[in-house]
Amino acid sequence: MNSRLLLEALQAAETDYASLFEEVRTRSADIRSGMDNPLLSAHRIEIRQLADQFLTQPIEALPFSAFRLFQVNGSRKEFEKHYFDRRRRLAALAIAVLIEDDAAFIPALEDIIWAICDEYTWCLPAHLNVHDPVAEDEAARHVDLFASETAHALSEICHLFKDRLDPLIVNRARHEVMRRVLNPYMQLKRVFGWETATNNWSAVCAGSIGMAAIYMIQDSRILMPVLNRVFEAMECFLEGFTEEGACLEGLGYWYYGFGYYVYFAELLKQRTGGQVDLLLDEKKAQRIAEFPQFCFLQENHVANFSDCGRTSGIQTGIFSRLCQTIEQLRIPSLTHRSNSVDHCGRFATALRDLAWTDYALLEKREGLPIRSEFLQEAEWMVSRCQVGGKLISFAAKGGHNNEPHNHNDIGHFVWVVDGVRWLEDLGAGLYTRQYFGDERYSILCNSSAGHSVPIINGCFQSEGELYRSQVVEVGIQEGRDRFLLDLRRAYDLPHLYKLERLFDLDKKHGKLTITDSYEFTEPPTSITERFITLYPPEVGKEGEIILSASEGRKLRLVYEAPQLNAAIQTVEHLNHSGHSETVYLIDLTSVDTARQKVISVTLEPDL
Repeated sequence: MNSRLLLEALQAAETDYASLFEEVRTRSADIRSGMDNPLLSAHRIEIRQLADQFLTQPIEALPFSAFRLFQVNGSRKEFEKHYFDRRRRLAALAIAVLIEDDAAFIPALEDIIWAICDEYTWCLPAHLNVHDPVAEDEAARHVDLFASETAHALSEICHLFKDRLDPLIVNRARHEVMRRVLNPYMQLKRVFGWETATNNWSAVCAGSIGMAAIYMIQDSRILMPVLNRVFEAMECFLEGFTEEGACLEGLGYWYYGFGYYVYFAELLKQRTGGQVDLLLDEKKAQRIAEFPQFCFLQENHVANFSDCGRTSGIQTGIFSRLCQTIEQLRIPSLTHRSNSVDHCGRFATALRDLAWTDYALLEKREGLPIRSEFLQEAEWMVSRCQVGGKLISFAAKGGHNNEPHNHNDIGHFVWVVDGVRWLEDLGAGLYTRQYFGDERYSILCNSSAGHSVPIINGCFQSEGELYRSQVVEVGIQEGRDRFLLDLRRAYDLPHLYKLERLFDLDKKHGKLTITDSYEFTEPPTSITERFITLYPPEVGKEGEIILSASEGRKLRLVYEAPQLNAAIQTVEHLNHSGHSETVYLIDLTSVDTARQKVISVTLEPDL
């Protein structure tokens, strides 16, 4: 934006600096006086339990033996557990100080701030170039996602509690924020790589730094150029979304990246006396805000393409603020609320869930419409229908195989009936060095081997933007949805002349038929239709495979037995939390290898 206008807006509101984020103090006072609601009551109980737990536990060290494991074998989880426990402790104790009349939380909060100020670096080993001696010397001044988040958390805590914390704690924390994050950012003669990224990094890093700068730099003439640099990174972030507002990284990264965009936008709005409002000024940001109501399938189930979780709770703070701005915004069920402090201990999210949650407004916006939608640029189709009182949700995707947090998953789909995810997307696996390196597509959840797509001549889909689909037809009607994709270019197979996949959803009877049409210039050696499920399959009568869930619920997978041989494999998958899951691979392999072939499979839930 115009630098002169920005400076004038900052200067006009400079005297209101002390009242920044005043709404969290007001909300905390309301909670202490008993003026809360079911969402805030649950939030308070969870925070209190977590804070009490940390009062009885010593602060864990960050041992070098855990730090170096990423360099030795690529493992991240050992060090990150200790690191994130510290951030969870910081968030829980800080919020407990706000909402509880218990002086015991103050010294505990001071201790964790002191410990964080002592850390070798605020970066994670995975984000630090540990092979470069120069970079190692600058480890404390290297800025990644979590160094930025830490800078924001400490600067906001110092702003809110400067009169309640020991002055030495406040001064040291402010000094470390400047030394480790703000000074490197302000003095660097080149850009950080994340400043031009079109993914969550640009928003999280720049948004956190922008908020830290607002708290740390009162002089508007010094603050203005810092914010201008933040704006440029935020523009790059918005470019990473499709024009219709889709986040190809998935809902979890929408929460993460767009969350920090909103957090920064709201603090900037306050700091400029309401004259700069990124949510209102950026029309694309408003479309992005509506993305969750597309990818929530039913209840907390998500269309979780890429590195995304299968289910997600509602972050009540950001949804409340967005609902206040966007009249047409709807949200899924409030039954599923996100944890008050997430596994990474994100202070910004936890505190805004406290400060912003508007229970009455969220109640009015609760409930997604039962309808089908198509995102043209993302090539995502989502269908929702109700049959016999049961909700059926289906999501499928095209796109290409170089998307953010990419999985080779062109033509893949998810099938949910009345809360049971029968045909599954495994989502994100355990993050390691290998996960983001050359071995990425040897990991089941990233390879097309771990998706419900064809295997041709024993070959899986290839990675890279050249490998893509083309949408041939989209039909959304009252009783039937059709989604036809050309998948030929998803495979590096010179003799594959045609491969079209048709999803045909019968919304009157709740059946989904997947039909693949093949043409080859030479006879193929093999064609296998693969389907991914977490429910044990059993071969039933000829041409039928039965999946069974709790309470006697079943799904029939019906295929043409004379044409296809069925086989079932079990494999183990390490999920994002590091837990092993048993995955069932249903393979239907064509008996003949004709140059032209049409294969149909129908999913029939027990309604």
